[in-house]
Amino acid sequence: MEHERPRDAEDDHDLLTFGESGARLREEIALAEGRLAALPAGAERGGLEAHLAALRQALARNTRQAAAQPGESGFLTYTPPPRRTP
Repeated sequence: MEHERPRDAEDDHDLLTFGESGARLREEIALAEGRLAALPAGAERGGLEAHLAALRQALARNTRQAAAQPGESGFLTYTPPPRRTP
């Protein structure tokens, strides 16, 4: 896969990073594509195709956000204002 990078155990925390969410979305897309390909001819495909389209849209959004905010870590880099001394 074109955006694949090695996954580090440190990426899998309660805080879902762009990299980790992208990897998880790509995994789900591959699974959905496999299920779709395995359907017999004439089987109802609409629900699975809609699910796959939603996963692909989510990956596209995630990729745009990751590119627009490289290294984004949100509240992890928050520095509170200095305390006022009375």
